[in-house]
Amino acid sequence: MNIKKTPGARLLRLSDLFLPAAFLVASLLGRGEATLGLFVAFYASKLCALACADGLRGTFATQPSMKYVQGSALIALFTQLPGAALAAFLLYFIPGTKVLLTLIPCGMLLNIEHVFYEYLCAVGDKNSAAFSRCITAVLALLGLLLCMPPRHGTFGLVSIDPTWPLITCGLSVLVGLFISASLGGKFQPIPNFQVFRLAPVAMLQAALCPALTLLTLALLWPANFMPAPAFVGLMLYEACRTPFRRAPLESRGMNRLLLIVGSATLIGFIAFRFLVKTPVSDVIAMTCVSLLIASLCAFGMFGSISIRE
Repeated sequence: MNIKKTPGARLLRLSDLFLPAAFLVASLLGRGEATLGLFVAFYASKLCALACADGLRGTFATQPSMKYVQGSALIALFTQLPGAALAAFLLYFIPGTKVLLTLIPCGMLLNIEHVFYEYLCAVGDKNSAAFSRCITAVLALLGLLLCMPPRHGTFGLVSIDPTWPLITCGLSVLVGLFISASLGGKFQPIPNFQVFRLAPVAMLQAALCPALTLLTLALLWPANFMPAPAFVGLMLYEACRTPFRRAPLESRGMNRLLLIVGSATLIGFIAFRFLVKTPVSDVIAMTCVSLLIASLCAFGMFGSISIRE
């Protein structure tokens, strides 16, 4: 069977996995603190900006005119600075998170780049969108590798030099802007607020899986927590992501995959949490929990099943 003709497979964007993969690699290379810090800043800015960058994908699906598409992208861009300011305000008053304030501008820049990424997908040039997102992932990884020396052992948020992440995230925005300006055609936006109508769903889709995963891992392994397993689950979740719930036919293949992954990871968690004790048992168990949560969240947010099935 040709996978490209499978209804569910056509909804997959491999480029959506690039940035979570960069976070995973950075964590494995001893930059777990910096990676989690940037990730929290990225998602805090995203949610305080009403997840407008994420909501654009669903918004664009209902706007056949490029003028309205450009207007929606413009509105999404205008929300990023107030969103980042609100995120910084909230982190300032949350105990233990002041250390992340210097990374909020980096998170804002990643969200701005996300707007350009979605815009490139909307104009129909998925190769350029994938190239832009690949550049963003590579630059984000480079910034994380340069902002602190490798650190292994007990996890704890530490002060991070934000200079390199700020430079690399800024460069990713410039790349996205240049490609978007080159391929987006004449700029004649008609401002509209459709993206705000999809904001509640977009915020839930963006926050549910990462929040549940990080909270669960921190509660189950308070002394041995590490962020890398969380990004494994996030990659699975992003692979299943769609702006709207899939139709039963589109969801069929995804349902099978999630059932297999969920069942296997549940068994793996029980085995390596309670039965098998090796130096990597905690890592394997954390990865299993992350994938299990991602499977449940992906089905809950994007899957569907017909009564006949």
